[in-house]
Amino acid sequence: MRKMAGILIAILFFFSTLGAEETQYTNYTFARLSYMTGKAYIQRAADLGYEEAVLNTAISEGDRIGTTDGRAEIYLGKANYVRLDKDTKIDFLNLPKKGYDLVRIRIWSGNVYINVGSLEEEKDIEIHTSDVSVYVLEEGLYRIDVRQNRETEIFVFEGIVEAAGETGSVLIKDEQRLEASNARFTSRPTPFRAIAEDSFDRWSEHRDSKIRKHLAKAYLPEELEDFEHELAEYGDWVYAPPYGYVWVPGGADPSWRPYYNGRWSWLPLCGWSWIPYEPWGWCTYHYGRWHWRYGLGWYWIPTTIWGPSWVHWYWGYDYIGWVPLSYYGYPGVITNNIYNGRYSGTYYPSNSRVITVIHKNQLSAQNVSKVALNRESVKKLGKIKLSSQRLPLRPKASKVSVETLEGKKLFLKKIDSLSKQERIKRSTQTSIRKPGSIDSKKAVQSSSTSPERKIIKEKSSARTKGSLKKGSYGYPSSSKISIKNYPGKIKTKKSSSYLGRLYKNLTKSNKSIIIRSSGSASQGTTSKRISSSSRSRSSSTSSQTRSSSSRSSSSKVRKKK
Repeated sequence: MRKMAGILIAILFFFSTLGAEETQYTNYTFARLSYMTGKAYIQRAADLGYEEAVLNTAISEGDRIGTTDGRAEIYLGKANYVRLDKDTKIDFLNLPKKGYDLVRIRIWSGNVYINVGSLEEEKDIEIHTSDVSVYVLEEGLYRIDVRQNRETEIFVFEGIVEAAGETGSVLIKDEQRLEASNARFTSRPTPFRAIAEDSFDRWSEHRDSKIRKHLAKAYLPEELEDFEHELAEYGDWVYAPPYGYVWVPGGADPSWRPYYNGRWSWLPLCGWSWIPYEPWGWCTYHYGRWHWRYGLGWYWIPTTIWGPSWVHWYWGYDYIGWVPLSYYGYPGVITNNIYNGRYSGTYYPSNSRVITVIHKNQLSAQNVSKVALNRESVKKLGKIKLSSQRLPLRPKASKVSVETLEGKKLFLKKIDSLSKQERIKRSTQTSIRKPGSIDSKKAVQSSSTSPERKIIKEKSSARTKGSLKKGSYGYPSSSKISIKNYPGKIKTKKSSSYLGRLYKNLTKSNKSIIIRSSGSASQGTTSKRISSSSRSRSSSTSSQTRSSSSRSSSSKVRKKK
């Protein structure tokens, strides 16, 4: 009997997740703003205005994120993180989709750490600046500093990358740095001492230590193991048959319920996505299901498929509501302290403590819990019929007004109703054609009216080449700013046997190999390593001296000038 019940649960769960599996996004299509201090802002790919960033915001392909007085960490999935220093601005040009795992990032200015904990194939992660294109070839830790309109400096703490410019490409290995300016290398790969100096180094190391924290017990499936330390900090695991171990949030108010403390955000690829204000909310609202039990309260059951939200919707003439789905794919119901996870009635009980209802004009409210109807008001709505379809409403488009954030000029949103035609035009999402495609007609331009966000048609080459024009986005922009993806010359292979042999040879000899545009290789000379006290940040030449020395493995951060 228990075996049959288990089969029934599996079948119901399959059908409840079928809609998510048919979508074009994967578990890693949307990055997560996983940690931040101070102020940060986001500009959506299909929107002219900015919005202030909050923890657990979903970041889509084409979005821009920047910091002012604070720092931000973006989780890409699979133990991969991007960290932004103060006054840093980047674009996510590509994020993974079904059958295409490329992550491409454009750094406009500032300092960025890239912690690569998982890399399926070489060059699956690319970082581009106005001076150089960087292709990640191994898991490791990297820092890139971009001094806008001046130069780019690359530091490799662990791993190996290929840096490409107009004159060719070069491999940068463990504990080596390289400078580039105007698409040309102004130094050869030279050693540096990997010890902490500035506050950004120390902050990134602190974040790494939090992520590396190992727990005695692991309750999450492999796909969600990156969230293990986070859930352990904010709640407890309890065994609850037949689901196994479930997670119970700590300190929840009696009136609290899932999808209540947060807000809704519109993402063109998936519709309305929930932004939770609980620090642990990314995992528990985008994966898994919520149940309730008397004496235990709300608890979360892990599952492994990402979704913008796992709810059933209600929309009436003036109101919109939602109910979290149970493990079985039905809307949950709580009446008389009894939870029903298999409710299939035509109308949802208005006296259930699970449903959240707001006025339709409040769908974009900054905090749902502040505008939600009380239970007595919900009862007065009459019959409530739920739907498994996505909410068909779209957000109102917005005009923009120029305001300031931390003394920098930004275009900020000012909600205003526009015509249907304008809303359709503005909702078109940015898309960048997959590299390697020959037909340049498939290149898609951004719908943003801002010239700096406009993506020019791609040329028919193995790597994308485009240019971005002048724009005003809170930082000074040069009219000659351009984006170029300088193609690397090292062949990408699923097997890293070739790269492994090359890397071992480099490590033994402490030499670098520069790949010229013609494909020929020339070896760098061996010279004395520059000490931290005498090393200059100015552009170094190939005649600089360096010596072979043992690698420091005790620290992941570097000693600057």
